[in-house]
Amino acid sequence: MVLRNNYQKKGAQGIGTLIIFIALILVAAVAAGVLIQTASSLQSKSLDVGRQSQEKITTDIEVMQVYANGTADGEITGGADMVSVIARLGSGSSPIKLSDMLVKFDTAAASQSLTYTLGSTPSSSNYAETYILNGSNHQVGYMVEGDLIRFDFFIINTLNISESTGMAIRLIPKNGAVKPIEMSTPPAMVEGTTYFYP
Repeated sequence: MVLRNNYQKKGAQGIGTLIIFIALILVAAVAAGVLIQTASSLQSKSLDVGRQSQEKITTDIEVMQVYANGTADGEITGGADMVSVIARLGSGSSPIKLSDMLVKFDTAAASQSLTYTLGSTPSSSNYAETYILNGSNHQVGYMVEGDLIRFDFFIINTLNISESTGMAIRLIPKNGAVKPIEMSTPPAMVEGTTYFYP
């Protein structure tokens, strides 16, 4: 009888230890699940940040030419003479959505910001695109590698740019490097089309 009571006491202690052991395993499993979920979330965020950083560093716009039409009168007339920028993506650059790209045109007298809407016509607040060459993955409303695009716009109506005047154009994509082009009008504008860059 004494022997049996000893076994019952030891069995009761063993059950308590087993319950504590199972509880510890459950706590460890929950903690491991939380750690795995946190690590997965951090990995996903780090991949997104890495991709965005790569786009900002590698995306580059090459400006080939800047010119204006209707300059035979010796000035770029606001609202009448169209300014054109011919550009393409640099090698290895990610595609750019044109509605996410801002074009800024600055002179000492005024500054204007131009946006893009698919199918819009050139104005003093919108620029329009014309595809001169299409890349292999060409899509309207985007600039992809291999595309050669002309952006057309008018300077603001109240501004007339005369000869020997400094000006700047900046192409500002949502992701990627800002492309500033500093230039000036020539000392004599007598042709119908005047080239400012290169």
